[in-house]
Amino acid sequence: MFYPARMNSVVIGIHNRWLMKVTSALHEQGELEVIDLKKTSIDEVPRSPLEIPREDIESIIKLQFRLDRVIETLEPFEYKPEGIRSILFPEDRLPAPARFDFSDQVIKAAEEELESVSEVISTFEFLKKNRELQQVTRERIENLHRLKLTGIDLSYLAPAPFTWLVAGWMSKESLPRLEEWYSRAGTDEMFLSRTENGEEIIVLCIGTPATRSLLEELTHHAWFSRISLPGTWSGQAEAMIESEQSSLSSLAKEEEELTALLSSMAESHVISLRAVREELGIWRDRFEVSRNFGRSRDVVYLRGWIRQKDTDRLADLLRKVTDDEYFLQAQPAGSEDDVPVRYDNPGWLKPFEILTTTFSRPGYNEIDPTPFFAPAYLIFFGMMLGDAGYGVIIALVGWLLYQGPGRKDESFRDMSYILICCGVVDIILGTLQGGWFGDLLPRFFNVTPPFILIEPLNQPILLFQIALIIGTVHINLGIFLGFLQNFKNRLYKSAIADQGIWFILQPAAAVLLAEFFGWVTFSPIVKNIAIAFAITGLLILFVRNGPMGFFSLTGFLGDWLSYVRILALALATGGVAMTINILSEMIAAVHPYMLIPAILFCIAGQLFNLAIQTLGSVIHALRLHYIEFFGKFYSGGGKEFVPFYEQRMYTSDKR
Repeated sequence: MFYPARMNSVVIGIHNRWLMKVTSALHEQGELEVIDLKKTSIDEVPRSPLEIPREDIESIIKLQFRLDRVIETLEPFEYKPEGIRSILFPEDRLPAPARFDFSDQVIKAAEEELESVSEVISTFEFLKKNRELQQVTRERIENLHRLKLTGIDLSYLAPAPFTWLVAGWMSKESLPRLEEWYSRAGTDEMFLSRTENGEEIIVLCIGTPATRSLLEELTHHAWFSRISLPGTWSGQAEAMIESEQSSLSSLAKEEEELTALLSSMAESHVISLRAVREELGIWRDRFEVSRNFGRSRDVVYLRGWIRQKDTDRLADLLRKVTDDEYFLQAQPAGSEDDVPVRYDNPGWLKPFEILTTTFSRPGYNEIDPTPFFAPAYLIFFGMMLGDAGYGVIIALVGWLLYQGPGRKDESFRDMSYILICCGVVDIILGTLQGGWFGDLLPRFFNVTPPFILIEPLNQPILLFQIALIIGTVHINLGIFLGFLQNFKNRLYKSAIADQGIWFILQPAAAVLLAEFFGWVTFSPIVKNIAIAFAITGLLILFVRNGPMGFFSLTGFLGDWLSYVRILALALATGGVAMTINILSEMIAAVHPYMLIPAILFCIAGQLFNLAIQTLGSVIHALRLHYIEFFGKFYSGGGKEFVPFYEQRMYTSDKR
């Protein structure tokens, strides 16, 4: 638990005929990380590349591409529940059972699925074209409404032997640009007509064929929007508007039919398409992992990493699948091996691994800080927020998320679990600090909260002292873990010079400072021992680090004082909450009718304070660990353990 899981390096040998059965069984078990044999230095194991069925892989890739296209096409038409309830409590869809024991079966099934939805792409293309036509028609109707104001016969817009006409519109702000362009043209072979329509100006510019280039120049200006209409139109715009609206209605009806057809296809086929797509991916993974294997004439070899406690399970699996025709060589990871890291924490701690990994994954031979991180983080969060009422809300939100989206997403589930734990601890510590939405209970209900041990706003010095005591314990725990780490790795000099000296300097400093400020009077023997310890510790520190030893002292002091942020955030939470309550009371006192606005203001203010202070508590609790605590013993940089396992979302391996 205090170190990553102990790993074994394993080499497996099987007969060629068991290749796919063993590969599939390992994939389902999901406990072995496969290593490319070509990159290892195991001389006694053949590393000749294994021949893999290239045709099958190519077929799978092509089918995956086609399936992806069909699924992406149908997904927008799939029924999706709406509203908050659907987000918090998404529908449970039972995964389809895995159906295929061989790759040719899944390839055939994929081809059959694609055949059953062969009309999807063409139907969607019809729908796209329909929507494009609708957009064009709407633009035509808008332009026809503009041209209606001019009273022009639409046949005049068509090209003619002796005239050239350009129609368009622009904003009023662009009128000076139009006038400048017309003046710059400097010809009497063009006629410009302008009609105002609110903030728009409809422009008709007629010229001879000789002025065509000038008219085309006009259409290229960004401030001018050209009106392009079919040259077959004639007569007044009103009649053409009716015709276009009729066409638009027909297109809209056709769109409804196409959408209904695609929705029906999505309802009938999307689930099965996703399932077969997933199984194709699983079989592709099984083929591609074979690239990491080696072979002799009749034997296939593979190497990987597995937890020591899972090695017997691996042997049982191989014995069962191969009828005991295998060999398995396992040996513990050596000090020179590049060992992947897998956490080894109990279930209640596992969600907190995400916070450790956010900083860095521990090295294989390094202490896993998660067991120390989790309880301290919760305590810091609870003390910083320090309000039981806020804790109730946080725990409730965490529970709702855990029961809803958390059922579908592992990382979401872990964060929801952490949120619940933070809320529960905040309820406990907030109760001890007397915070229930600030001073809401005594102020509005004349109720004194029970079980109060300390009130941050009334006893800031006491909380200041508690924060420093907590900081002392937390920092020294980190130093002690660093000492153990160095001692275990036989780095005795570092253990003494980097960590041990602080166990000499701190008691010495405590005695001397307490004597100096008159807090405690010690005997001469104790004072002399403290002076000797202080001198010894400082000599070791400065010999070890040179002049930088001074910054080690100031850095230690800075780390220690950083824990005062526990006090600062507790005061901020309680102070802002109390201010909101006071303002709400003042609003309610203005007039009896202001009671409801006062209540609404109080609720909104408390929720805002909850959000801001929760964010601050999360960040600063992490900071105290990532900087002040981890800096004493933790380096990280471990390589993630990536097992070869089936990633199923839409199918189940239970047959």
